[in-house]
Amino acid sequence: MKVFLGDKPIELLGKQPKQGEWIKKNFRLPAAYNTKIPFTPDQLKAGLVIVSTLPKIKSNECSAQILNLEQELAIRKINAKIVHIACDCADHWEEVKNLHPFLKAKGFSLKFADTTDINSFKEFFGVGVKGSPRIAHGLFAFQNGYLIQSMIPRQQYGIPNIKKLLDSISS
Repeated sequence: MKVFLGDKPIELLGKQPKQGEWIKKNFRLPAAYNTKIPFTPDQLKAGLVIVSTLPKIKSNECSAQILNLEQELAIRKINAKIVHIACDCADHWEEVKNLHPFLKAKGFSLKFADTTDINSFKEFFGVGVKGSPRIAHGLFAFQNGYLIQSMIPRQQYGIPNIKKLLDSISS
């Protein structure tokens, strides 16, 4: 899949998962924020879980994606677990924690994960950036392990349309 960072085309690895798809990959990603337990596909199998992928935690866009997702779920009274996956190391989450100590979402890092786990995650979600350790912005909603909606914006400057994703899963 091709996306853009401004005018620059970026090739993503893997394919965006399709609605109704069951998570078929195994991976284990180290905990980075609000948890000590690594992230595995098993955590997508209980209730509504929204996975948010973040290219760079310290950017304004990633901070906005983290904050806006939690706020929109609260406003709409949607009971969902939020999982953020970032490329950055765990200490980059400290700024998020200091600025927004009330956030309940859990954060995980690809930075120190096993290469096999990183590749498996990127391939299933379709967010791996070719030729880079980075991942693309994306949102993925799972209900009891099945994907019910996903969004990888073609324009990677900015954040995914959180309201549109939540509208699609609440109707």
